[in-house]
Amino acid sequence: MKTLSDFIIRKHVPYRDNPNLPKYRGNIGISQGWISIIVNLLLFIIKLLFGYLSNSIALITDAFHTLSDIASSAVLIFGFKMSNKPADEEHPFGHGRAETIAALTISILIGFAGLEFIKTSISRLYSVADINFSGFVIYVLIITILLKEILARLSYHLGISIDSDTLKADALHHRSDMWSSILVLIAFGGVWLGYPKMDAFMALGVAAMMIYSAYDIARSAIDDLLGKSVDKATIDSIKSLSKGIDGVHSVHDILVHRYGAHSFISLHLEIAESMSPEDMHNIADSVEKLLSNEMNADVVTHVDPVTVVGEEISSVKEIVYKIITKFGLLTDIQDLRIVKNHKVESILFQIPVPMKFKEKDNFRKRCSEELINKYPDCNIIIEYKSQMTMR
Repeated sequence: MKTLSDFIIRKHVPYRDNPNLPKYRGNIGISQGWISIIVNLLLFIIKLLFGYLSNSIALITDAFHTLSDIASSAVLIFGFKMSNKPADEEHPFGHGRAETIAALTISILIGFAGLEFIKTSISRLYSVADINFSGFVIYVLIITILLKEILARLSYHLGISIDSDTLKADALHHRSDMWSSILVLIAFGGVWLGYPKMDAFMALGVAAMMIYSAYDIARSAIDDLLGKSVDKATIDSIKSLSKGIDGVHSVHDILVHRYGAHSFISLHLEIAESMSPEDMHNIADSVEKLLSNEMNADVVTHVDPVTVVGEEISSVKEIVYKIITKFGLLTDIQDLRIVKNHKVESILFQIPVPMKFKEKDNFRKRCSEELINKYPDCNIIIEYKSQMTMR
């Protein structure tokens, strides 16, 4: 399916440009949506027709599972069209999260359909129904399984290509429909062997898969709407790009908010305090431009002037890191500044700690004692940051 997904991307992304650009991202998602609607409409009609002819509740359930695919693809198209709209006064961050709302709507449709067919399947268990077994239906189911697997792979590859959770969710829906068709195939095998109730049992299995798919898609969509943290690879990429700019000593407090294809990034840059304000501004500006171009994002930086040279740096770090290790913390020192004239007068730094860390007072006391022992009459200022901002 990689060849087909590459063809769709080439069609909407001339000269193999970046498929994550909002201008093309929506077109790719909409194309996949229409392909799904056309194929699923054909499969729905065929499954429903043979479901009624054979009196198979499993096949009828599977047909409506396919119908929910059509509805979800329609919602998907709407979501991508909405996410293509530019920012306006009422939506200054754009409409990118329409994709996520589309995925959540898809999950609700699938879930309700699954619950309805559980009720129907249970009632069929308590009644005797004649299933009209037909070899032709077997061929229909095999073709269905192959087509749904093709659609699932196409959706997944396109989802990977444009980093779309909505398309990945759609792939999961297609894959669940493929597995439900396999269950229907098993049901007909049971009928052929003389177990007609196998049809109702397999229908229950199909309905259960629909509900699980709905749960999985909804969980991912709700996580996105609530603002889940981005993956480590994205954080590492932001750090690497930022530290590639001359003058950036370290990077921390990275926050990423995603709105579909577009992101909003804020981060703190540690820059040598000896630099002029103008140089610091130029460095921060360079980081913002680089990240904006590379990650299709609006970027805001905050400059933290830090002490990066001097004989006391290594000594202070050695003392603090030794205590960090004793307290079992997996963290770094941030925003370290050492103020001195004839001697060290103040040492200031921040420590990111887990939200449940209960030893803040003890940690501060141990650090202060050790540092004052090394630098008498020194003022020690230690600030803590919660786990939410420790990246």
